Amino acid sequence: MLRPGALGDTLLAVPALRALRSSFGSVRLAAHGAAARLLAAVAEVDSGMAFDDPALAWLFRDSAPGEDVVAWMNPAGAVGLKWALMVAPSRPLGEQHCAEYLVETLAPLGVSQEVDDRPLSVTPLVSDEVLVHPGSGSAAKNWPAEHFAETIRGLRRPVRLVVGEADAGVADDVERYVGHALPRLEQPPLEELAARLAGCRAYLGNDSGVSHLAGLCGAHSVVLFGPTSPAVWRPIGPDVHVEDFDVSVDRVVEVLG
Repeated sequence: MLRPGALGDTLLAVPALRALRSSFGSVRLAAHGAAARLLAAVAEVDSGMAFDDPALAWLFRDSAPGEDVVAWMNPAGAVGLKWALMVAPSRPLGEQHCAEYLVETLAPLGVSQEVDDRPLSVTPLVSDEVLVHPGSGSAAKNWPAEHFAETIRGLRRPVRLVVGEADAGVADDVERYVGHALPRLEQPPLEELAARLAGCRAYLGNDSGVSHLAGLCGAHSVVLFGPTSPAVWRPIGPDVHVEDFDVSVDRVVEVLG
């Protein structure tokens, strides 16, 4: 199974991955490297590796490799995969949810069309913390730092900031508005982050890969959407609450509990 893209793109493919595995028995995943390895560690796939791993060069040779390949790729990237069992665009064209779309592309293969969004089998690291990820892959997708700070001040629980590689600046902004430093979880291994999300009191974040991980780890999650469409990109999972950027801080505090 080939799924190029970022963390969230890989996690949105989990229901399709489950459907494939149910029909074919064994699945090897080439996707976002850390996400693919996490999914292998929790037994969602038999093995996981980065999509750009040089060991996958054989996929793009002229002759068929002797095993079935399913690829969700943009047409330009799929050159050389004419022999694949299935090649489909990586995302829907309209307002269909991405996870549902990916499952639907598999219908010609006779696999189940159920969108299975059960939580991953992650061993939780239990805490009373609210984990807050104020960043994302784009500044345009970030709820204002002052709103995060006001929410944090309104919570009556310990808060820890999740700070990725590109999030230091926005985390600093949140702390400045709060008025003091906050505990941080800085660039943790994905396995540790998943365990903390699975065991935290609640999670707050933007449309980001971390929010997708929170949803699939079963975290009680509030996810804020601005320029992107939640109809297409909302995280999957049993306890995900989506709000738009116009939501009041009081409402976010209330939903976080």
